[in-house]
Amino acid sequence: EAGASIKRPLEAITWNIAAVNNNPFEYWVTHSDPAYNELMREVQNYIDDPGGDPMVHEVFTDAMFNTLLEDIRGLGFSDLQEIERLWRSEYRSRRAVSGFLKDKSLGAKRLASMPDRVTNTINTLAGGVLLRPTVINCFQGELGSVDTWWSQWRDFMFSTTVEVVSERMRGQGPQVVVRLLEPILHSKYPAITAEEQQISIPLQILCLAVFDAILVHMLNTIASSTWQGLRTSLCNALHTHKDQKIMTILDETYRQADVVFIQEAAAAFVDRIESHEHLSRRYTVLHPQKLDGTRDQNSIILASREYFDPESATDVTRKVHAQLQSNEVWPSSDGDLVAVSIKGRQDGLPYLLVSFHGDTNGLGTLPAVRAVNRMAKESLGGHIMVFGLDANTYREHSDKYQGVEHFHQCIVENGMGSCWGDSPDPTSSTTCNARTYLQPQLNKAVGLADKLSKADKNLKDWIIFFSNQVQATPASKDNTGKGEYVPDMIFPTLAFPSDHAIVSTKLTVLPGAG
Repeated sequence: EAGASIKRPLEAITWNIAAVNNNPFEYWVTHSDPAYNELMREVQNYIDDPGGDPMVHEVFTDAMFNTLLEDIRGLGFSDLQEIERLWRSEYRSRRAVSGFLKDKSLGAKRLASMPDRVTNTINTLAGGVLLRPTVINCFQGELGSVDTWWSQWRDFMFSTTVEVVSERMRGQGPQVVVRLLEPILHSKYPAITAEEQQISIPLQILCLAVFDAILVHMLNTIASSTWQGLRTSLCNALHTHKDQKIMTILDETYRQADVVFIQEAAAAFVDRIESHEHLSRRYTVLHPQKLDGTRDQNSIILASREYFDPESATDVTRKVHAQLQSNEVWPSSDGDLVAVSIKGRQDGLPYLLVSFHGDTNGLGTLPAVRAVNRMAKESLGGHIMVFGLDANTYREHSDKYQGVEHFHQCIVENGMGSCWGDSPDPTSSTTCNARTYLQPQLNKAVGLADKLSKADKNLKDWIIFFSNQVQATPASKDNTGKGEYVPDMIFPTLAFPSDHAIVSTKLTVLPGAG
């Protein structure tokens, strides 16, 4: 019988490596240096109760705004009257902290967080790294005052050219950094109005400039002599060597894995895997044809050369996209999904391997799973499906969040099972993280005293399959990089560089499958 001759179970892991978290201050970490906790406590106190909170225009001045407006005009944006109106009537006279940083609508509209994500840390096509002058990355230049910051920021955004891995910008050659920004769409972020969508690129530029200026002002107000040195130490531990730590964990702790589903990988991470002494020999890297080097969040698959035949790999991602129903919402972007048909060496069976990164609220996960299901049944009959994903599922289901139990019920209705068994426990979380006050989505910030009780603790990461094809061992979780899971521990840590645990399982192909 087909499948009966398989020599050993398929060892599978899935891991969202959170490549875009380039801000060393973004998440609370367990740190031995008391200066870290002291700095973060001071930042929290300043934001919670900003005594003498300056007006926005006292930090980001009218002269700076006028200069910025001319820079934007130089990009070809001619009708900027609405931006001028918003500056005069909306932003200029707000309090910098209480009126701007803490404005929940700015967070919901992603007017600072989206351009920050795109420009914070840029991996270039040539393999280099460019850093925006800001508090919240590993920029090594001097940021001792707003004036010092401003000249460097303008030069970076409007004069520094860059070429990234991007289908949208293919063939255009090097572009100034600000050209990487894309419109924020109402369809994906409903808080953005149709009118704001039309001017969302100039609006993002303005909000990012104001945001960065306020952070520089704040840090130099509360910790002028210590914050830059402390940031450097955090960068060395959490970010500068992050990719190397990830690859070491894969190479050493998970050397036996036959298939590794990865989400949120930087486009440049593919090259680093392919040039790694051991991993490049062990795995074929399967990635989307449209690698996204702008958002730099890509789903990829590492397929064992021993277990799978690399020559047989065929990208079927577009066939999945073609199966999306017109009435289904799928707020995905280039790179979020990769699907590949590949032949197993040991059993001769065809496999469908899929890696997917869901949107923040998980609302696009079920449409993606259904599209994969339809494509598998219509186009790839007989393929053994193994699907690793960050489903972004939550303890409670609602019209705004995809719940664990509802997701499980829906995949069962589609003939699927998961590594979490017949009754997934919504409290068995694969994340335990809390954002600090030093990041662009203050609506998600958690105070020092509440960092554990209010942490994002949810079961988000899954390996799913067709129940009539595959049987799984109970899943294991790892938030240490050593094959162990420490309950109620905030992560990332200095040793574990992601905010998602590694999930692993062993899969046995059932006799008669394929």
